[in-house]
Amino acid sequence: MSLKQTLRDFAGALTSATFAPDDYPSWGYVTYESNMADLKQLWSEIRPRLKNSADKCEFIDHKLQEAFAAFDLGEKDKGLDAIMAIYNLNVKQLR
Repeated sequence: MSLKQTLRDFAGALTSATFAPDDYPSWGYVTYESNMADLKQLWSEIRPRLKNSADKCEFIDHKLQEAFAAFDLGEKDKGLDAIMAIYNLNVKQLR
């Protein structure tokens, strides 16, 4: 998959991650667990392909860890803030 498409998918997964773990709709096919797994997988594919974004990569690494930890502790707002901080980097434009 191209970097451009992978970045789009990552942005989409971030959008879905704006649900706190227990707020995912029961009728949907996306669950908290599957969405977090998608974020980790997509980021692991994207990170080594970014050439000129070391500072942004470190920021995203930190914010993803912060989000996962916050959600695990039930700190929904902190987790959502971390996810939104990543999304607001305009991740589709990273290179």
